Amino acid sequence: MPRILHAADLHLSDAEKDHGLAVFAELIETALRERVDYVVFCGDLFNTFADAEKLRADFRRMLGAPPFEFLYLPGNHEELQRGGGDLTRLDFGAATVLHTRPWELLRRDRGGVAVEFLAIPHQEQYQGYADWPVPAKAAPWRIALAHGVVAGMAYRGPDDEGGATAIDADLFTRFRADYAALGHIHGRRSQRIGGAIFSYPGSTRVWRRNETGPRGALLLELPSASAGTDTGLPEPRFIPFASAGEYRKYILPLTLEGEPADLEAQSKAWGAADYIEVAFTGVVEDERSAAASADRLRARYAARVRALDIDRTGVSALPGIASQPMVRQFLEAWEARAPRPGENGCVDVSAQAIWIRARELSLNLFKANLERLA
Repeated sequence: MPRILHAADLHLSDAEKDHGLAVFAELIETALRERVDYVVFCGDLFNTFADAEKLRADFRRMLGAPPFEFLYLPGNHEELQRGGGDLTRLDFGAATVLHTRPWELLRRDRGGVAVEFLAIPHQEQYQGYADWPVPAKAAPWRIALAHGVVAGMAYRGPDDEGGATAIDADLFTRFRADYAALGHIHGRRSQRIGGAIFSYPGSTRVWRRNETGPRGALLLELPSASAGTDTGLPEPRFIPFASAGEYRKYILPLTLEGEPADLEAQSKAWGAADYIEVAFTGVVEDERSAAASADRLRARYAARVRALDIDRTGVSALPGIASQPMVRQFLEAWEARAPRPGENGCVDVSAQAIWIRARELSLNLFKANLERLA
C-alpha cells in the first residue's frame, strides 16, 4: 500500500530562513515517521528563484538520501526574480524536479504497486491540454501534480500574490487521474470531481496574514487495487506541523485615552512560530496615545512570537471627545452588553465581532456629529 505525503507552498526564503527550514525539517521527519514512499511537493517550495539559489545547499543537506522519493513540481514563485537563471541547472540533490512543460509522466513501482505521476508544472495557460499526447493510464493509480487554481473549487482566503491561471478540472479527469495533488491555494480543502479527489494541503507554514488554522501536509494511502477496478481512494489525512505556527488576529477597541484591552490571557496560547496581528479600533482624544500603546505591546510581546503586526488604521482622533457625557454614557451601556460566555465557557465569535463593530460605528457617528457642530 504506497503512501504519499502531499505538501505545497512552503515559500522558503532567505529572509525567514530559520523558520522555513525548521518547517522543512518537520516535513522530512513526518515523511520518515509515516514511512511514506513518496513526498510530492506541488509548487512554491521557494519564495523566489533567488531564494532557491541561496538555499539549495541547505535543502540538499536536509533532504539527504531519504528512503522515499521527493518529487518537486515548481510553482509560479520559482519564476520570480529569475532573471537569466534556470531552475533546471540548480542542484537539488536527491529531489526529482518535475519541470518539463506542458507535462511529463513518470511510472514508479514500490511494494509491488505501480503508480503513475502526471506532472503539470505551473504555466501561463492550459487551454491546449485536450491535444496533449498523454499516454493511456497503465497503472492502478495515477497521481496528477499541478500548481494553480482549479475552476470550480471555491477560493476562501487571500490570494494577493496572483500569478495563477485557472485550470479546468476536466484536464485531470480526461487523463484519468485518481488524485490531483495541488498547490497555490493556501487554504486547505478537498473535493471529489468526476471520481477523482482534488486536494490542496494549504500552505506548509503561515506565510502571510489571514492564513488561519493549522498548517501541515496531507497523507494519502493508495489501496492495492488492480488497474480498471472501481475501488476508490480514501480521503487524505491532514497532519499538522507544530513548527509551522498559526496566524491569530485580535481586534482591540481602544479607550478614549488610547488604552487597549489586556492581551496577557490570550498570549498564553501563543507559540514562538505564531504570526500575531492586532488591529486597534475606535476614536481617541490623541492619536499619539494609540501609537504609544502599540509601542508598549511590541516591547512586551514581539520577542515571544515570530511576527507581531499592529494595525492602527482603524483609529481616528477627536480632541475633547472624552469630555462628552453622551459618549461616556454610550460606552457604559456598550460595556454592559458584552457577549457572555456560553455553556462551554467560550464567547460566540460572531456575536463578539458584531458587538465590537457596533462600538466602532457608533463612535464614528458621534465623531461626525461633533465635528459638524464644532
